[in-house]
Amino acid sequence: MSSKPLKIQGKEFLPLETGYLTESAIRKCKEELNETPERKAKRIEELRSLLEGNVKSEGIDFNDDFLVGYLRRNKYRLKDAQRQMLDLIDLYETENVFGSVPDEYLDLPSSKFVNLLPFRCQDECAVLIFRWGKWDPSELPIERLKQTIVMVVCQALRDPMTQINGFKVIYDLDGLSYKHWKYFTPHNLFLFYNGIVNCSPARYKEVYIINENILLKLIWRVIKPVMSEKIKSRIRFLSNPEELLDYFPRCIMSSEYGGDILEADIKDWIKRANKEQQKFTLRGQPNYY
Repeated sequence: MSSKPLKIQGKEFLPLETGYLTESAIRKCKEELNETPERKAKRIEELRSLLEGNVKSEGIDFNDDFLVGYLRRNKYRLKDAQRQMLDLIDLYETENVFGSVPDEYLDLPSSKFVNLLPFRCQDECAVLIFRWGKWDPSELPIERLKQTIVMVVCQALRDPMTQINGFKVIYDLDGLSYKHWKYFTPHNLFLFYNGIVNCSPARYKEVYIINENILLKLIWRVIKPVMSEKIKSRIRFLSNPEELLDYFPRCIMSSEYGGDILEADIKDWIKRANKEQQKFTLRGQPNYY
């Protein structure tokens, strides 16, 4: 995966991992997320105090960077940040989805069902893609699939650029069939939504659904009632995958969707993420930088 910006016709597209906060990210953090150095230091201690005073979270020595991720996600609203962290604790205690997966699963074709594009959009969002048809349940068990999703999202959110700018998400349903259907239970659908929206400090700026089929209508009927109006307003259904190029620069998009990136899989990043997520606890982990 490249560590250098991509420059096309005078425009610059940053790599997924920059190693620093850009001036625009710093400005967005202040203007959109209400972060200043003084407020950040004060709110960390206030959130820590709130959590220490709750029976669910008392005694957990949360990492400062972990707390900041939730504060940024909630624009420094203390109660909302606390609520999300308590939801995370509930998820951690009831579902075996945190940590890492055995390395051998990462070499399977099914592991390609989730991916991050190697370059960011011009607004510096990271692009997260779920290609559900690439998942073979007989090869990658549903429990390992859940763990892989959580591993990727948790690791990506250790990057302050992604905390601040958020994700744009593509759900590709090409190849989704009835062999997958039995796994899309109300429990699993709610777990997926609750885990990545209610329990995670991720900001989801846009969501695109492509290659929709009859199963989507059934899934949508189950999941729509629990979705927030904000998330629903950010979902776009595209009739043709190449319509993605109306919303994403061709130069950062995978060639399978008409883009210029021939090899969009970030194998090394995934393997490093899996190794580092072995260390995940409710304390959280420090940011990359």
